[in-house]
Amino acid sequence: AGCGSAGLGSALAAARSGASVVCVHARPVVGGNASSEVKLGMVGADKNGSRGVELQTEAREGGILEEIRLDNSMCNPQFCPEMLDLTFLDKFRALPNMNLLLNTWFVSCTLDSTGAITSVTAESQLTQQRYIVTAKVYIDSTGDGRLGAEAKCQWRQGREAQSEYNESLAMLKADTATEGSSLAFTSRDMGKPTPFKLPPTFNRKFTKEDFAHRRLGELDYGYWWVEMSWPYCNVSDQNRITSELLEAMMGVWDYIKNSGELDQNTSQLALDWFGYYPCKREARRIKGLYVQTQNDIIPTPRAFSDTVCHGGWALDLHNPKGINDTANPPYIPTQVPYIYGTPLRCFVSCDVPNMMMAGRLASFTHVAFGSQRVMATCCVHGQAAGTAAAYVALHSRTPQDVAKDPDAVWSIQQQLLRDDQFVVGQVNQDPRDKALTATVTATTEQDIGPAVAVISGQTRAVFGKGGCLSSQCLPGTNRWISKGLPASLTLTFKTPIQSVGQVELVFDTGLFRGLTFTMKHGQQQKMVWGRPMPETVRDYTIEALCTETNSWQTITAVEGNYQRKRVHMIGFAQKCAGVRINVTASGIADARICEVRVYEIGNGGKFPVKPKDLQPHPLVSIDSSVEIKWISCHFGSTLAKHLLWCEVKRVDVEGH
Repeated sequence: AGCGSAGLGSALAAARSGASVVCVHARPVVGGNASSEVKLGMVGADKNGSRGVELQTEAREGGILEEIRLDNSMCNPQFCPEMLDLTFLDKFRALPNMNLLLNTWFVSCTLDSTGAITSVTAESQLTQQRYIVTAKVYIDSTGDGRLGAEAKCQWRQGREAQSEYNESLAMLKADTATEGSSLAFTSRDMGKPTPFKLPPTFNRKFTKEDFAHRRLGELDYGYWWVEMSWPYCNVSDQNRITSELLEAMMGVWDYIKNSGELDQNTSQLALDWFGYYPCKREARRIKGLYVQTQNDIIPTPRAFSDTVCHGGWALDLHNPKGINDTANPPYIPTQVPYIYGTPLRCFVSCDVPNMMMAGRLASFTHVAFGSQRVMATCCVHGQAAGTAAAYVALHSRTPQDVAKDPDAVWSIQQQLLRDDQFVVGQVNQDPRDKALTATVTATTEQDIGPAVAVISGQTRAVFGKGGCLSSQCLPGTNRWISKGLPASLTLTFKTPIQSVGQVELVFDTGLFRGLTFTMKHGQQQKMVWGRPMPETVRDYTIEALCTETNSWQTITAVEGNYQRKRVHMIGFAQKCAGVRINVTASGIADARICEVRVYEIGNGGKFPVKPKDLQPHPLVSIDSSVEIKWISCHFGSTLAKHLLWCEVKRVDVEGH
């Protein structure tokens, strides 16, 4: 239910993971606040690239969102908002197991005696049709938590008291205030004087003093701080809020045009678009199996054994009074020093057995929500929740059962990693991946990018400033970097494999820099946009060393690549002693490959099964939340044959 950034990630991930999906969305376009209806840029853990350090700290989201961003950059060099809508829609149209119902509102649900959802009702006034949808799993990604509220789940609206979760940034006393909604505008230079006069019923006026805490910077797109919720309810009073936001937005533009107080000459500027559909930040938050708090994020992030995605935006707490309280700042940010992980349990309802959630309505305190609410982070919530929901549906289990099963969680994490989702503290351990046991060599390699790094299990660098805790990531660049081009990377198998079913590659797409659709001209000019990322391998071939002929055979040839994750369905049904990737062109003078996976025919399906004898990777996190978990005990170099059971109350993660 709902197809904003979180619902988009949820629906696409679930369908790509093998589930049949019905996606009900109230608007005519998908994308929510990122769509052409609102035109808000999708920001996330990389903080528009300000967290990034080349080959050291790569915080930008991967997976589905990275795929969409790269596609949109290439097909939309003109920054047309409707082209972003089309990029979103194209991903849905490509899936035969996806039923997308646009202009369709979720309105109610039925429950059984256990509180599980048995069906939902959705209606389209446009087509005058009513839908009854039954499913194994229901995901609330409506933003407002409408599905959860109808399902009678536990939820809250407002800010917790400090005493509830021992959060220093929380309020002394709990209240029902929320972050507000905003309306945006765009403007352009008309090349001639263009006067502006407020419509008669829009008479709000601002003075210079009203902008002491609100910067009137670039005038081509504005302003997130035209925001309010208090004293209203961000759900039931949304029409009233929208009306007052329109008055405030017009008042701000009137000041820009007619006050004479700005340094810029605004006489030729005119509005060429403004929104009527508000960008809403906060409403209900649904209680999950775990409630993530400030203390899980700062000063150092807590390790979770069921981490499924990452975040890194500041704890960005907005003034609920917004534009109605110009004497005070519109927000107070507390910076997040490290990339942090979010556990699967935050996306699983604590009391509705077959309901999950994704996005800003998930199980966070108001303070933690301040970082989790931004759209790029919500999209990776969605990819995590959708992947987990597909696992639940395909295995006929419940989300609550799966979230408490370490083997099931491992399978979900491994699938997320394979789909290029960054999962803090986890590495590729897929036993079916033949690359992991191969010997890796290259024609050339740099010290910071050895060939063997393509099977490290981690596909990005996060060891630098603003990255992950050293105990929650691998060091190094985690990629092969050649010395010049052409260059070849060879994987030699210790025992010949029976076939090459698929080869999966992850390329470097400059995750240290910002990349997102935006209407801000200044930000547009700073980005690499409308062309491939310079680090990305462009032209390459894949060869297999056939044991029967003892010769290399080309099995795939690619020209003009610009994507990060490439999955090649090979179907080469001969025994192979090795696989070789030959890179002939890139945007820079060297080849960069972050990961290579090789699967045999018939052995590359979704969700690997955890081997019973799988040795724990030294990186894999031990849960430091209040949960009963098992950990393996090492005595010298010998793995204990018995498991130690303990109730972990608190772990000093950084100090082990």
